[in-house]
Parts: sequence; C-alpha cells; structure tokens
Amino acid sequence: MREFGEEQTIFDDMDVLNPNKGYRPRELPEREMELDELHSALRPATLGSTPLNVFVYGPTGQGKTAAINLKTHQLQSFADEQGIDVTVVNVKCKGLDKSYHLLTHLVKELRGPGAELPKGHQKKALFQMVTTELRRIGGTIIVILDEIDAIGDDDYVLYELPRLELDDVRLSIIGITNDLQFRENLNADVRSSLGEDEIEFSPYNANQLRAILARRAAKGLTDTEFVDRAAEDSRPTVATNGIDDKILVSDVLEPDVIPLAAAFAAADSGDARQAIKLLFRACRLADDAGEQSVTEQHVRDARDYIERRAVERGIHSLPTHAKIALMAVTYYTVRDDATWIETNKLYDYHKQICAQYGVESLSDRRYREKLNNLSHSNILKKKTTGRGQGKGVTNRYSLAVGIETAIENLPNSDDRLGGGADVIRDMAS
Repeated sequence: MREFGEEQTIFDDMDVLNPNKGYRPRELPEREMELDELHSALRPATLGSTPLNVFVYGPTGQGKTAAINLKTHQLQSFADEQGIDVTVVNVKCKGLDKSYHLLTHLVKELRGPGAELPKGHQKKALFQMVTTELRRIGGTIIVILDEIDAIGDDDYVLYELPRLELDDVRLSIIGITNDLQFRENLNADVRSSLGEDEIEFSPYNANQLRAILARRAAKGLTDTEFVDRAAEDSRPTVATNGIDDKILVSDVLEPDVIPLAAAFAAADSGDARQAIKLLFRACRLADDAGEQSVTEQHVRDARDYIERRAVERGIHSLPTHAKIALMAVTYYTVRDDATWIETNKLYDYHKQICAQYGVESLSDRRYREKLNNLSHSNILKKKTTGRGQGKGVTNRYSLAVGIETAIENLPNSDDRLGGGADVIRDMAS
C-alpha cells in the first residue's frame, strides 16, 4: 500500500491544472477582442454613467465567465482606488428553471454573506425585494447572470430587470449562456433590452489551446517554465505562451504532449476546459505511476479514460426504455456474436423484457426514437441500408462502446431490470 508523503511528484500546484478548482488566470490573450468589447460596455461606470447591459454567448469552455470575472475584478479594483461606488453581484442560474427561483437567489446574493433564500413569497413580492436591496446598496450595480438559459422560456426577470429605473442606482445586467438557440428564441423586447451589447465567444483553435495549456503547465508543473526564445536551455521546447517571444521548456513534459492534447480538444469542440482536463488527467496518470515524464501515450490514455467515464455516466443516467434498448443490442451482440442487429429484432426483445418486468411497452415508432437517441449519444452506432427499389430501408444498430463497458454498466442485480442484465452477464462469462 502506498504511503502519503513518500512519493515524488511532477506537480507544483495541482489546482492550476484542475479545471474544477476555479483558478482565475490574470490574462486571456486569446480573448483580447472580447475583453475590449467588455471594457467598452463597462467603462461608463468609471465616468459616472450606467454600464451597458451585455449578452455574452458561445459554447462551453470558451472563457466567457473567466473574461467577465477578469474585467469586473479590474473595474472593482479601479473603482475602489478612485472612490467610485461599484458593486458586482454574481448569480449562478444553473438549476434555476423559473424566474421565481432566480429571484430568490438574486435576493440572497444582494443581501450578502449569511443571508438565506426567501421563501413563501409571490414573484412580484420577490421582485420588490430585489428593488429594495438595489436601493439599499445604491451606486453602480452590475448583476452577472451566468447560464441564464436555465430559466427556459420564463423570461419575466429578463424582461423586467433591465427596464428597472431607480434613483441613485445605475444597474447593468450581464447575461451569459452556452445555449445559442436560447438567444435566438428570446422575446424581441427582452433581447433588445438585455443585449445592448452582444459579445460572441467562438471556439478556440488548436494554436490558442496550446498557448492556454502552456501557461497552465508553467504554473502547475515542476521544472516547467517560460524562457526567452533566444536563451540557451537544454530542456525540450514544449510550446509558446501566446503572448510574447517566449517558449515553454520542461523536464517533465515531452514535446508532443501539449500539441496533442490541444489537437484532440480542438477537433472535438474547441473547449479549453476539456483541453485542460485532458492535460491534467495525463499528468495524473504519469504521476500516479511514479513516472517523471508525461508522454504522448499518457495523453491518449487520458482521452480514452475520460471518454469511457463519460459513456459510463451516460449509461447510468439512461431512462428505463433507453436501458432496455441498450440491453437489447448487448444481448444479441453477446448471444449471436452479431455486429449489426435489425430494429425489428431489437423491438421483439423490448416487448419481451417489458412484459417480463412489468414495464409499459412503447410503440414501434417511439422505440426507434430511443435507439436513435442512443446513437446520437455515441452509445450505439446506426447503419441504414436499402432493401431494394421501392421497398424502403432497414436500420441496424451495434454497440459504439466496448462490449465490456456495456456489460459492466447494465442495471445491477437489485435493479428492476437486473434479472435481464444478469442473463446477459451470464452469457458473456
């Protein structure tokens, strides 16, 4: 058994490389244009006027929240130095699916540390509480609503809040969303008032991701630092920092590690959080194995690990009928050593399992939807072939995940469907 404190490590500060620990970079050179736009929207606060309302949108992992935090912290610091009354309030909207819930959390944040969520009030009464707290605080107040798409089509707050006019209060709303469709579906009046300025964060490319990973590595790993490009250094060159004429050198990273992690993330989604997560996992794999160097193979193993865990979480969260659909494909894959199974055969299994375990069966059309959803989630693969002229097409499905992964994540023995899953496990053993 390993003992704490006896192991060598390649980490200098793991939190810098952990995308879940809230590390805040002091520069975002890949987002200079977006930062300039934010600066322009917030600058009126330094001139005694009201900052603009801003709608910030783009896919996840593109630095939206980091950029807003960077500029609002910069503004807050300047305001404190100059004696300007500025207050920044952050509300995380994830899980707040109604304006009512958003208002309760906004009241709590405005009241400050130690405040509790108000309960048992009508929506209009909560909005009046918000108004009261804004008056109490006074001055320039910037309210950041992160992941505002969580409220769905209940846009009461988004309509009323930007239109609020109070004496001695200069209110600005910054809305952030990963859901591009949410922005398009907003009521025209809401979008007009909330989006005085609209700032789009497009996906990072591989070069930008390499620079982001390089800066994280320099702060998070031992024997890894930036040096002048012209300096003599025996350590391998790993990357640049994307800011000036410096290169990253390291004793613990092989040269292909950062480019490969960046390439994987860029090809997938351009998500910086995903790229950082991949590098962090690769470094952990090397460190846990007691190895003093992170290699390209560690990155590939990290990607496989992350993808497998994502699939496993996806399977565990499937609703009942989707689980049965996965069980059907797994059953015929194991029993018949089949690669592709026709929908009709899978539907027969569905009806059999539903009857056996007291589950209401689906129509053929609804069942096909479940299979298609699994293929869209990369749990199944789908192949469509023609049956001949005028005879339609046949859909066939196979596992997109390894057979071991599918079997390991089928319902447990004590689950409602556990008996059927046990049959498949017994056949495979």
